[in-house]
Amino acid sequence: MLELSLRESLQLKSGHIAVGHLVLGLLREGGGLGARVVADHGLDFAAVRRAVEASTG
Repeated sequence: MLELSLRESLQLKSGHIAVGHLVLGLLREGGGLGARVVADHGLDFAAVRRAVEASTG
């Protein structure tokens, strides 16, 4: 998950790993607890991703 968070940070050219990158890493992983929580709450993955990206920068 940390590696996926690092990839998200690099993709967004952030220079650090913030909480938003951790969330994006959880979403990218897809089959874990974080993704299940998003799905169980009926949230759209793409919408969550856009919102987190916008707030993380």
